[in-house]
Amino acid sequence: MTPEPSEPRGARRRWRLPVAAAVGLVLAAGAVFYLGGGYDRWQDGRSLAGLCHGSVDTAEVKALLGVDRVRGKDAEAPEGLAACSVVNAGKPSGGFLNVRVGRAPDEVGRALHDLQRDRPNLATTMVMPFGHGRRGVLDLEGRLRTTAVLPLNCPSPNSAGLLVTVESVSHKGNSTDPAQRARFARIAARAADGAARVWGCTAPSGPEITEVPADTRYAKIPDGAASGTCAGLPGISAESPADPNAPIEDCFLYAGQDTPRFRLGAYYPPFADVLPSVADYPVTGLAGGKDGLAWATATCPGGATALFTVDTVFDGNRVGAPGPAQEKEALRTFAARSAQSHGCSAPQLP
Repeated sequence: MTPEPSEPRGARRRWRLPVAAAVGLVLAAGAVFYLGGGYDRWQDGRSLAGLCHGSVDTAEVKALLGVDRVRGKDAEAPEGLAACSVVNAGKPSGGFLNVRVGRAPDEVGRALHDLQRDRPNLATTMVMPFGHGRRGVLDLEGRLRTTAVLPLNCPSPNSAGLLVTVESVSHKGNSTDPAQRARFARIAARAADGAARVWGCTAPSGPEITEVPADTRYAKIPDGAASGTCAGLPGISAESPADPNAPIEDCFLYAGQDTPRFRLGAYYPPFADVLPSVADYPVTGLAGGKDGLAWATATCPGGATALFTVDTVFDGNRVGAPGPAQEKEALRTFAARSAQSHGCSAPQLP
């Protein structure tokens, strides 16, 4: 048998050179990709894909947090439903967005704590409605932190619905800026829409959110000029726009320009039943008064109950002077306006 001719050494050398060059180019390209941040961006993209069932708009989150790169993480919520977070990829401590979806009433207590309703007589917490047909509220905690809570109606006869809570701390942006507030509201609304789609619930909505009410907790309204949640109440007040889709409404009354007096609150399902335990309110029966607190209730569509409260205000330095007769009169006006706008019955009053 004639042996096959062997490949000349020069040919082998010529064959190996381009292969080695190609391998070198691949390695070099990989090094450039890695050292140039390509690998990090790839990892960012992987972490964000399908985040919270695809309901988080990462471009909006980047603009909200004021960063170029974000990284996401899905997690199981303690209640067994969804939770996810988006953080500043370049500096994990430099801003974040958290989304939590839980079942009512389990999630309601946590949401009320997030809205600082465990200390409901504080003069520094006021919610604003989303507007645009959205059922939910926004709360500003300082200049950088914002919280949104949106209840969802679910059709199952054994379901009390879901609650979507969204929190954000911005790295650079100012959450009092109108554009940033609207951006946060769009992010929260999209998260609620995603949860509604996944769990077969409804999230009432209207046109795209382009603006939301400004934070007005420190804006004093002259006597007789209130037209929102404090409409019809005498004296200097601080209020938010009245909205029939807002599940929580606030109104503050002052004895003078800077002297706190009363805080009035309206709580609709799913918050009405849970608030007394979170706030340590001695609420018993349909209406009453005890320990400086007065409350009223109303029956709303579907047989649900709304709760209206009035309490003296603590502003960090002093507590408003008690005035049981004035409290009950203010509660009467506040509860009647709010209940009517939400389609509920005339309130049962103390």
